[in-house]
Amino acid sequence: MLLADVGPHDYHDPVVPELIISSLLEIATPGAVSWNFGSGWSHKDWTPGSFFALPPNTESDWKADCSRRVLMMVVPTKTIKRVLGTSTPASLGDAFAPLSNDAWQDPLLETLMMKLWEVSHGKRLTDYLLADGLLTTMLSLLLQRAGTVELNQKISLSPIRLKRVFDFAESNVEENIDVVDMARVAGLSSRHFGRAFTLEVGETPHRWLMQKRIERAKDLLLNSDLDCMSIADKCGFASQSHLTVAMKNQVGITPSRWRQLNRPN
Repeated sequence: MLLADVGPHDYHDPVVPELIISSLLEIATPGAVSWNFGSGWSHKDWTPGSFFALPPNTESDWKADCSRRVLMMVVPTKTIKRVLGTSTPASLGDAFAPLSNDAWQDPLLETLMMKLWEVSHGKRLTDYLLADGLLTTMLSLLLQRAGTVELNQKISLSPIRLKRVFDFAESNVEENIDVVDMARVAGLSSRHFGRAFTLEVGETPHRWLMQKRIERAKDLLLNSDLDCMSIADKCGFASQSHLTVAMKNQVGITPSRWRQLNRPN
């Protein structure tokens, strides 16, 4: 992000691959801004709080006879793809193009952008997490405003959401969590989450979670003296018999027998 004082100008911008969002904070001297993206000149008297978007891969010409302070957010296409995952629109330029037809105002986006500017200077883990969340929300708002509906509907789990689910499951594997809990963490309905997770990961949420429980059980069987009932409890299984059935389904033998065969003497 960049906070800049911009004076009157007349210049040509070559094609840039990033999405650029400009927020007008202050006007030092009144005047108009004109722009041309290849289909003719447009003119606007901008007011504080106005937003303007330059879509990725867009060549532009600019003229302005006013002095102003702007806050600019420059989002590389690889960052957009990281946030949106495989639901990223096929053409980012086309997806954001409607935002460049005119200047517009959005109080919520203005608040979010100022908060992102604030946390972008922070070094705490919570600053990084908040920045990720703010960017995800802002890109979603921008796509909504642009009227972009042709997202890749087969996947709705962005890498950020998927990591959030993985971290939640890893931290709570000994608890009685299920697909409903995982869907809540992802911010999706259980049905939608199940389909999206399976397409992203290659197996159902239930099977993936069961695999994590079994991996934890194997680790405890090898590296602790806990009995199978205690291990079942620490790995989120409903009972020792539940652990036994799960282990037999995966490796063909009971937990006790697996421990005997794999644990060093």
